[in-house]
Amino acid sequence: METTPNLSLPYIMPSQAQKHVTHNEALQTLDSIVQLAVLDRDLSVPPAAPSDGERYIIAADATGEWAEKDGWIAARQDGGWIFLRPQPGWLCLVVDEEALLFWTGTQWQGAASAPGALQNVPLLGLGTSADAVNPLSAKLNKALWAALTTMEGGSGDLRYTLNKQGPDNVLSLLMQSNWSGRAEIGLVGNDDLSIRVSADGSTWRDVLTVDRTSGKVALPASDFLSNFAVSLLPDSGRFAGNDARTQLAGPFVFPSYLTAYNGSTVADGGKFITDNNDYGGTAGALDPNIRDLIDKIREPAYRRYGVEFHAALITMGSGTASSPVTLDGEEHYLSLFLTFGPRAPAMTFHAYVCALDGPIVYLPSAGQTIFKNGVKVLDTPTIINADGWASITVFDQQNSRESWDYSPTPLTLYAQEGHRYLIACPALMGGLTRVDDSVGIISGINRWLP
Repeated sequence: METTPNLSLPYIMPSQAQKHVTHNEALQTLDSIVQLAVLDRDLSVPPAAPSDGERYIIAADATGEWAEKDGWIAARQDGGWIFLRPQPGWLCLVVDEEALLFWTGTQWQGAASAPGALQNVPLLGLGTSADAVNPLSAKLNKALWAALTTMEGGSGDLRYTLNKQGPDNVLSLLMQSNWSGRAEIGLVGNDDLSIRVSADGSTWRDVLTVDRTSGKVALPASDFLSNFAVSLLPDSGRFAGNDARTQLAGPFVFPSYLTAYNGSTVADGGKFITDNNDYGGTAGALDPNIRDLIDKIREPAYRRYGVEFHAALITMGSGTASSPVTLDGEEHYLSLFLTFGPRAPAMTFHAYVCALDGPIVYLPSAGQTIFKNGVKVLDTPTIINADGWASITVFDQQNSRESWDYSPTPLTLYAQEGHRYLIACPALMGGLTRVDDSVGIISGINRWLP
């Protein structure tokens, strides 16, 4: 054997004359192969003015001095060309493309395409660096996903499967602007499909929800029917009797459609007075709690005049007839509810509630969705002192075939003994109706009765 088995470097033979020639030939070959980097792989004819040391991968259909050397390495040495036949597994960097290639035995192929599979890769970044928070990261302007066709051995379909651990987890598509959330689509904290939006990335509002069981669609933030809402409550939620049809309201009257329970007591919690002293009028001063509510729901120029109404002051009694709701280790019992009676399959309830002493719990039933200040509440809704007046909206939708037609009630407030709270402007509408958090009084049917 006169050459090495892998690189075909010539051996210096015993008693060989001019050994330096053989040695230098081997060095030239090593100089061409070691740290192999070529300037180009697209030339099929030699460049016009090559310099010693330049190397090229000879392109297909080569002519001239490179003829019949397609795919070989052409290296410029001492004013001439030497040619090296690549062996399987050789690596070569193409400088003008910044591409690393390897020789398969028949062609040069990108080294990145060499692995047949990538399994259990902890981090993968495309155009950017992945990290522990985002182990799969991509920074690009367009992305294309195409189905594997039947002609290619596929089904022609393309389906993404995304899975979360359980109902309380989140599975969503989050859309951001300058890294601040603006829209989210998915299963957010439950298994119902929802679309929600945000103006600042922290406060979110549901604009569409789809019940996973019934398939029914709710549009909690739409204007659907909002301008047509008429309360079914005969006193328009003004706590001034059913005969209060003008903007003026008489003495406090607690309505029969509300039931104070477990010994809870009821009193006048203050009245909104039109042309009130607080905002430049002369008809009387507002109770501070009523003023707080008006400040919440009306612009400054619209706080002096309006439809008069009372708030009801509820003080929780000592009764324990209902099953308690435990909050922070403390038991709360049923204090106030909408009186049982015939009900519609779908209803919307709205009221303002203000806790004066301790937390008030609003306990939802199956089929009910509760919004506090316009935001859907995923856990048991609680009104605390720091909330001030909270706008509560309840979407109550029941399956008629699985209903007693009088229960559940869309209003159930729980409190601790002795704790006081206010409720104002209750309204009950048939169907699921969007209610603006600043709506105030919603006119009842008595408004138009003779």
